[in-house]
Amino acid sequence: MGMIYKATKLIKEEMDRQELKYSVQESDSSSFIVAGFGIKNGPNARVQFISQDDDNDVAVRLFGVVNDVSEDKVEAMLRVINECNNKYRYLKFVLDNEHDINVEYDMPVRSDDCCIGAQACEIFIRIMKIVDECYPKFMKVMWS
Repeated sequence: MGMIYKATKLIKEEMDRQELKYSVQESDSSSFIVAGFGIKNGPNARVQFISQDDDNDVAVRLFGVVNDVSEDKVEAMLRVINECNNKYRYLKFVLDNEHDINVEYDMPVRSDDCCIGAQACEIFIRIMKIVDECYPKFMKVMWS
């Protein structure tokens, strides 16, 4: 059975304080918080805050903002991803090997216990805003 790591508990406490909806999950090697939101004119997204040890270097991931970009759209999509990566600091948009677009952010390992929860919530809110702004650009490529 896995265990719930420290950063997961600290983020959970702050999400409770800010009244954000989430669930806590664990696997053999990690504990993570999943917080969802609806992308404007898009699907529901699930942001994961993944801890693999008791350090505070939490991996923040949103998998599948867009799924299965067809081969003929990859080049155009990479241009748009690049635009988004240039425009928005903090977050990194990535086209993975399955042709899904994911969002990545990594909390610094030296994030303080007192702040990790607030930082995670701030990043969650930034992700919501940034994905809302980038999603229509991705869709424009998908439907062109």
